[in-house]
Amino acid sequence: MEESSTTTLGDRVRRAQRGDEGAMRELIVAYQRRVAGFAYAITGRSDSVEDLAQMVFVKMARALDRLKAPEQFESWLFRLARNTCIDHLRRQKLRRIFTPFAPEHENVPEPAGAVDSEELDALRHALAQLRPKDRALLALVQEGRSHAEIAATFRTSVAAVKARLHRAREQLRQHYHRDET
Repeated sequence: MEESSTTTLGDRVRRAQRGDEGAMRELIVAYQRRVAGFAYAITGRSDSVEDLAQMVFVKMARALDRLKAPEQFESWLFRLARNTCIDHLRRQKLRRIFTPFAPEHENVPEPAGAVDSEELDALRHALAQLRPKDRALLALVQEGRSHAEIAATFRTSVAAVKARLHRAREQLRQHYHRDET
């Protein structure tokens, strides 16, 4: 079924809320790459991005009928993605605490297709030093989101977003320059 270009995101969300599988599929396809990129930006690991994106969309499908303002779908979805990624990182941290370190874990190779660049490694390391919430904030800015959209995603004020963004950038700069020397 071909959809007209005049259909809004809110209309598509309302159709999905009423059980329209086609509309649900359209939402998933429309946001797949962005949610995966967002998950990568928060976790810094490409090996879990697909699983995290899938978890986000499963949660979205289960909770979509409770979204009261379909026009706010995008900020709701990215808040869901942020929370899913942060929960994942917390579980990973606990798993590392309770999993013994073995000699075979020392030299784990970089996944195939990874960029072999010292600068990229330094940036990854610097990003890894930031809190997941700050990485999420930087990812949304990198994606081109406005301060107002980010404020809606984080359920905070634009002034708070600007202040957190400034601090996150400063911390990133400090960690990045420290790694370069």
